Amino acid sequence: MHHHTQQPTTIRLRTSADLIAIVPYLIGYRPDQGLVLVGFNNDLLTVALRSDLPDQPCDRDEFVTQTVRMLVREAAPRVALIGYGPAEHITPYLHAFATALSAHDIGILDLLRCQNGRYWSYLCRNPACCPPEGTPYDPGSNRAAAHAVLAGLVALPDKQALQQLLQPVQGQERTIMTAATAAAHARAEAKLATPDLDERYWFTEGLQHADKCHQHAQAGRPIPADDLAWLGVLLTAVLVRDIAYTLHRQYGTHVARRLWIDVTRTIDPAYAAAPATILAFLALHHGETTLARFAAERALQAEPDYSFARLILATLPHGIPPAESDAELDDLAKTITEQAAATPELAQPVLPTPPSPGRHT
Repeated sequence: MHHHTQQPTTIRLRTSADLIAIVPYLIGYRPDQGLVLVGFNNDLLTVALRSDLPDQPCDRDEFVTQTVRMLVREAAPRVALIGYGPAEHITPYLHAFATALSAHDIGILDLLRCQNGRYWSYLCRNPACCPPEGTPYDPGSNRAAAHAVLAGLVALPDKQALQQLLQPVQGQERTIMTAATAAAHARAEAKLATPDLDERYWFTEGLQHADKCHQHAQAGRPIPADDLAWLGVLLTAVLVRDIAYTLHRQYGTHVARRLWIDVTRTIDPAYAAAPATILAFLALHHGETTLARFAAERALQAEPDYSFARLILATLPHGIPPAESDAELDDLAKTITEQAAATPELAQPVLPTPPSPGRHT
């Protein structure tokens, strides 16, 4: 994970309980099953991901191999692993990981299993500190978790809350957004009808406006409804959507994640497909498979035939995709910009048919 945030937050993890308490803030919600893997390079957190464990033992080796390969690529020479669930399901995985990690000279900081508010360590055999019946823990009173809250990290109670977070806002916010969207739609139609408009206008405008919205998110300011509606219009162009995605390189994953969650929730539902798909793709590359699935599903609620979201859902069962390097993101941005010069019409908005007044999708 590439964090280009200005002041990195320092949270000291001294005990296994600290690690367990901080996990929900790293992945965005409190897990109850599956595997969480946290990778470190020196004292810097480089990877945090949660995944479901394959049901078939024959898929276990492939899953372990893929995950370890990703750790090597992400330069995470030390890792902590936490399995959530019953011993018969978790233990074979943790043993398989221990063997594979040792083979790659990756140090194991912690190997834990959690279930019903207790944890068991696979590294510590001393009953005085790690009794066979497990060690109870209370994440609510944990010091490391308190630091995470101060740092502005959020942990939702469960997966459902994460899914709920992406649903369209209602009430007053929705009313304001509907009006702003109608205005942005009219503005775009007027621009599209302007005969002497510079053909490069849409791509430049799209990139600059997406950048401005990232700046709002970085400063922790809510994005004004007019700006949000205009962003929605601009993102209906494939090339603008794709270049907006690459901005997480400059602003860091946390800022981009916060922005795209916010845009997906708040934007008029007719425009949600592009931002939800950007969020899904970002989550996919950072091992947040649950968020990736929910975001792609949310995109398909808005546009059932949105092919990029379908593609993301299709790749999800096949493990963890490679995280992107800065060089790859630079290349991607360069390719998109060249394409915009060659085919500027692909940067023009493709406006949805305006919803009839009062219709709530």
